[in-house]
Amino acid sequence: MERDSKGLAIVIKSSKIREQDRLLTLFSPSMGIVSAVSYGARKSIRTVKAPLYTEGTFSLEKGRRGMTLKDIDVISTHEAVLEDLDLSQSAMLFSDLVLTGRSAEPELYALYSSALDALEYENFEKVVVEFIVHFLSLEGLSGDYTSCPVCGRAYQEGEILGFSSSEGVPVCHDCDTMNGALLLPPNARAYLRRSLELGFQDSLSLAVSDEQEHRIFRYLLRTLPFSFPGKLRSLEYGVWRI
Repeated sequence: MERDSKGLAIVIKSSKIREQDRLLTLFSPSMGIVSAVSYGARKSIRTVKAPLYTEGTFSLEKGRRGMTLKDIDVISTHEAVLEDLDLSQSAMLFSDLVLTGRSAEPELYALYSSALDALEYENFEKVVVEFIVHFLSLEGLSGDYTSCPVCGRAYQEGEILGFSSSEGVPVCHDCDTMNGALLLPPNARAYLRRSLELGFQDSLSLAVSDEQEHRIFRYLLRTLPFSFPGKLRSLEYGVWRI
């Protein structure tokens, strides 16, 4: 990274390091995942505020001790996300997946940014469902919900899927390694398949009952630890009971 860097980014993590200073972890499609210190009170420099989940164009300066936040042209602060427990938990999960996966592809940034925006106007369970589905697809960690990723057999229209704990994906009955503990009904499978076909933004308009959305939400949270090869602290120590 050059001495001075500037690019689009979101504050994906913020940690207090001194009485009034914070260590920011930025997620940027051009700079990658980078850490920068935000000085809260220093007479020699102008204080720049960058709360958690702030999105904007960040200007960073490289010094002897790493990167320092110089300025930010704010696009959105996503304040509503911080004011609600379920929205905060959702955003924590998104950040956890990105930070653990260490990927900073532009497509993933677009998904993360869109999901934060959507939390401010959509049902949080719908946003979480669509984020997980599209995140796993981008990372190459999901099937397509049309055929079994283990044996390759095409699913029948009304087939109930099992789950493979070793592969981390929904599978046909014959390839189920969990003895029916994680079942995906045909209507839920059709919904997830259609979500992948539409993309994140358009999939938010799919019609589904609140009850069905909640079941799919719980299913994805229960299967995520098998699907994603990393420890997710947001699920282990978060507020949701799954």
